[in-house]
Amino acid sequence: MPRIKVIGVGPGSEDYLTPAARKALDAASAVVGGERHIRQMAAPWQKTFILKSNLGEALEFIRLHREAGVAVLASGDPGMYGILKYLRRHFRREDLEVIPGVSAVQLAFARLAVPWEDARILSAHGRKVEGAFLAEAVRTSPKVAILTDPRCPPASIARMLAANGLAAQRIYCCCNLSYPDECVVETSARELLEKQIDLPPNCVVVILNEG
Repeated sequence: MPRIKVIGVGPGSEDYLTPAARKALDAASAVVGGERHIRQMAAPWQKTFILKSNLGEALEFIRLHREAGVAVLASGDPGMYGILKYLRRHFRREDLEVIPGVSAVQLAFARLAVPWEDARILSAHGRKVEGAFLAEAVRTSPKVAILTDPRCPPASIARMLAANGLAAQRIYCCCNLSYPDECVVETSARELLEKQIDLPPNCVVVILNEG
């Protein structure tokens, strides 16, 4: 039985799709992924399944098409707050072939020209982050990166910091990374809130405490 290809497709732009990822995707007869990834990267001849709040149905699709070759697309790297964790609950390690991708966190630190082996990585993307927990992470870590989403955009991160005594904390909002409208905004939690800086919801908020 062919292994399921779990493919990290990078932060968005096909410029960051690795040759190994492209080769694995082109060899698949069926593709599972978010609507944007399916639209941008799947071929017209491939059977597709769009991920929403339908992971159970996605599993059925994967099992149905596995014999012919199926690929699952994941934003960034599938092992970093990605779909790999869910797939490992339902498939054995030997059932999966994981092709890593460039994560948004990697690209955010690259844009800042900052090494990140000592960074604390958090995600508010589809998850609840408590303000006290975030503040403690910022106070005890040299670098923190937080993935945001429409339910918890950068302004929400700034509000949590301000509420926990970190209003002056400098933050970098790295938004729409790899896309033509990419932007990196350096600000503070207080300034972001007071000036109501308009930012896309899907960003990587980077906080540096390097002395």
